[in-house]
Order: sequence, then C-alpha cells, then structure tokens
Amino acid sequence: MVLTMQRLKSRFVIGAALALFAGALALPAASHAATPAEDLPSTKDASPKTPNARWRSGKAVENIQRALSDMGLYLGPIDGHLSDETRAAIRIYQKDAGLTVNGKVTRKLWDLLNNTVKVRQLLRRLELARKSGRDVARQALLSHPATRDLVDIPNNERADPTRNAEKCFDQPTVRCLLREATESSKAVFRPELRDWALGEILVAEARAGLTEQAMQTVRRIRDPRLIMVALRDIAEAEAAAGSAEDAIAAADIIPEREKRADALAAIAEIQIRRKDTDAARNTTAKLLVELEKMLSPLKRIALRSRAAVIIAQAGDTDAAARQMTAAEYEARDKLDGIEQGMALGYVASALAKMSSPGKAMALLGDITSPSERTSVLVSTAEAQVRAGDAAAALATADSIEKVRFKAAVLGRIAQTQAERGEQGDAELTIQLALAAIEKIKSAYARSFAISRVALAMASLTDTAMRGDADKAPFTYAKAAETAGKIDDSRLRAQTLWAIAAVRKAANDTEGSLETEHEAEAATNAIVSRLSRVWMFGEIALSHARHGHQDAAEAAFKRGLEAARTLENAWGRSRAMARLATTLVEVAAPQPARIIGEPD
Repeated sequence: MVLTMQRLKSRFVIGAALALFAGALALPAASHAATPAEDLPSTKDASPKTPNARWRSGKAVENIQRALSDMGLYLGPIDGHLSDETRAAIRIYQKDAGLTVNGKVTRKLWDLLNNTVKVRQLLRRLELARKSGRDVARQALLSHPATRDLVDIPNNERADPTRNAEKCFDQPTVRCLLREATESSKAVFRPELRDWALGEILVAEARAGLTEQAMQTVRRIRDPRLIMVALRDIAEAEAAAGSAEDAIAAADIIPEREKRADALAAIAEIQIRRKDTDAARNTTAKLLVELEKMLSPLKRIALRSRAAVIIAQAGDTDAAARQMTAAEYEARDKLDGIEQGMALGYVASALAKMSSPGKAMALLGDITSPSERTSVLVSTAEAQVRAGDAAAALATADSIEKVRFKAAVLGRIAQTQAERGEQGDAELTIQLALAAIEKIKSAYARSFAISRVALAMASLTDTAMRGDADKAPFTYAKAAETAGKIDDSRLRAQTLWAIAAVRKAANDTEGSLETEHEAEAATNAIVSRLSRVWMFGEIALSHARHGHQDAAEAAFKRGLEAARTLENAWGRSRAMARLATTLVEVAAPQPARIIGEPD
C-alpha cells in the first residue's frame, strides 16, 4: 500500500532543540566575547588619589566601548578614550541595568557588560545553528516529492473565541478533544511552543486514525526539522496501530537516512511488542539494508545492536548472533577511545537483553564510560532477574556505582524473588534497596528510587496476600508509608495512586480509600495542572494496558477535570492532546467514543 499524503502525522521532540542548544554552546566564541583578566587594570595599580585613573583610557575602556557598541548603545569610535559619548552610553546601560547612574567605568560595570555580551552572542550563535538546521531539513524535505509540499505554507489561523468546550468535557470523544487542542494551539504565538503542541496533537491523531485531520495539522508546523522528526513518529504511530504497510511507507519518505533507520528500528520494536514477528522480521531486514549505506560507524553499531535484539526476539537466534559478531568486530576495527567504549556499550547492553549476560559482562572491561558501564550493568542485572538467577543479579547490582539505578534494580529483583515464593530473600533485597536510597544525593533521583521500591513493596504484598498472608514481608500500609517519603509531589501522587489501585484490586477497600486520600493530598500539592493531566494520563494508560477498565476510566476523568480550567493556551492544547491520546486506549472497547462527531 502506498502511503498517501493524507497519512502524514507527527509530533515535536524537544530533544532536537536541546541538541542544537548544546551544539551552540560548543561553538567557539567570537574574538571579543571575553577579556582576559590581565586586560583589566587592577585597583591595586591605581593611585590612591585617582582610583579610577587606569579605567579612563586604554584596553579596559576599549573593551567597554566594544560591548556597548555590540548592544547598540554606543555609536562612536572604539578608541579606548573615555569620551562624553562613551559616558552617555554607560549611563544608558546603568539605568537599564538598575545601577547607580554616574557614567563611571568600574570593574563591576565591565563584569556585567561582559556577561550581557556573552549571553547575546550565545543567543546569536544558537539562532545561527537553528537556522542552519532548519535550512538543511528544509532542503531535505524539498528534495523528496512526497514531502516538498509540507514546507513554507502560510499560517494565519486564529482561535475561535466563541467556541465552548464544556460539552466535550461532559461527553469527551477523541475528536472533540483534538478539536479543542487545535483551537488552543492557534492562540500560542511563540512558533517553537506552537510546533511543540502541534506535534503532540499529531501523535493523538495518528493513534486514532484521523488521517485527514492529521494532514491539516502537519501543515501547520513551521519548523522543517520538526517535520523531519514528525515523519518518523508517523511511522511509529502507524506501527502501534497495527498498520505495518503504512508504517513502512511513512518511513520510506523520510529524506535523512539515519532518521529513516531510526524509524525502522522503532517500528520493528513495536511490532515485536505486538507479537507480530513476521512483520518485525521484514522491517528489520529493511533496517539492515539501510545500515550498510550509513557513514557513521558508531550509529551503525548502535542500530545493528538494536536489530540483533529484535531478530532474537523474533526467534532467529543464529542470525542475531551474527549481527552481534559483526557489531563487535566493527567497534574494535573502526573505532577507538571513547567512541569504541560507547560502541561496545551498545553491544554489551544488547547481549544482556538477548539473555547473554555472561557475554555482556565479558565486554565490561573494555568500556570506560561510567554511563555506558551503568547501562550495561542494569541491562545485565535485569536479564539475570528474568532468567531467575537472583543471586547473580544481586552481585551485578552490587557493582552498579550509581545508587539510584542500583536501588531500582534491587526493587525489581525483590519483586521477582517474591513471585518465586522467596519472601524472606525479597525482604532482605528491599532492605538493601532502602539502604542504597539513603546514599542518593539528588532529591529527584532519590524520589524516583523510592517510588520504584514502594511499588515493588506493594507488588510483594500483593503476591504474598494471594498465598499465605502471614508470610507477607511487607504490608500495603508500609508501601504507602514509604511512598509518602517521596519529595517530588507528582511522583509521590502517582505512586500512591498506583498503590491504592493495587489495594482496591485486592479487596482492601478501607486501605485503598485511605491511600487514595493521601494520593489526593499529594495531587493537590502539584502546582502545575498540566502536570496533573499528564500524571492521570499515565495512570489511565497503565490501568488500560493491564485490563483494569474501571480504574482507567476513573483516572481519565480525573485528568479531564484537571484540564477543564486550564487557561494558558499552550498548556491547554497539550493537555487536550494528551487526554485524546489516552482516550484512544482507554476507550478502545467503545469505538464511538474515539470517532465522535466530525468537524
């Protein structure tokens, strides 16, 4: 099937903009961006009778004139003389900066000016980097017949001020939620924020199959780079919806080879999760063809490692082993130093995911990057847990230096031990996790680790209660108590809501109500209503994927109420798109709620 232009859908990924920002930081500064300390006269050199004498001429004044000129405040010659025109420009700057307005040149004035100039230069370099990236993406889109009409489309839309979304809040459908999301996006005047919101709208449209509506949304995106990212996400959405042919067709029109290969890998991973192994094999075969044409060995090794995992999960372990051998050989033959370590990290993590933790650990000595080593150790410990080798997993977890990852892995090990009936061992492992948490310095990392352990404790209790309650190493109340120690309001609320759902499913009615009360209090502490919408969306999706329809509906309704009074256009647009994406899964048994009324 050929993917028509009406199938185009996408979402904005902020990582692209962040990457450009990081690149801008790495650019060399202009020659006058900073002045060496020796160029500034020391106050110790000044005569006691004329403390500012050394500041009235020379290099220091010249630097200040240049900075003021760069800001558009000084139009005279840059000659190092403290003229009346220079003093006038200084007074203008002092007034704008909230300083004492005296026209004098001091080190404090220079420091402030220098910082201001650096910021302005950084912003200019960032804009140049953005423009360069936009131009490259634009040319790539224009080079492909299927994408050339997606760029340079005028957009003068304005939101309808007379619309009333109350009916949608009372009787929500995906279509009406997306209609309100789109209208709200029209009132977002910063292009990058509007594109962000439009990208999230596209995700919901893609998942719901509203292809014509999605086509209109993709044409509203201004930044060509985001359209490039959009094409990949369209392909992923088609795969998630089970449309293998459309997913491949969407990937095929991505102009950049690396993004096209990324899309194919993502499609195959989704197909594996959907247990569509034949489609996954076909997609991976296309991915391997793309890899041979890629110029970057590091990117090629990363994608080949992903492909090997997919092939193994599809049942062809011999072919997967061949890909891993090729990836390791290329890492050692084509790369060295940091890049070789990164490449071997990709290989080792893939081996762990393929249930070969021994082979993964054998490569650890050649991986010097702490982050790559941590990734390999986490993957290995999880593989050992899946294989039922808790002792080996504990040994691997003990070698993880970053305690936030160690604590999360220990919680996973404890859960597996409990499922195998090893309640005493599970209790000891949880205690190890709690001890590790005490050493975490970052507040958010500590909160995240506590949330993982609290959820593991609830799972342990649930497992034990289904067997012999007297052997339960923990109680639901203890899990909720642990969750109450989470500093981050959103994480605390989300964890407590999950524990309340587990208690309710276990017919612990009184306990579930008590935990729900604590979860409500944590939810009320979340300042951002958009964060509340996002949290309830995640909770609803989790319940829906586990078949807990009533709980999913309840969480969705809470998110809907949190969004009802959102007035900020950007936040409202994103919230409604998030709710639409959630409703696609929550209302899957009721297609009418997805379709809704046409525009």
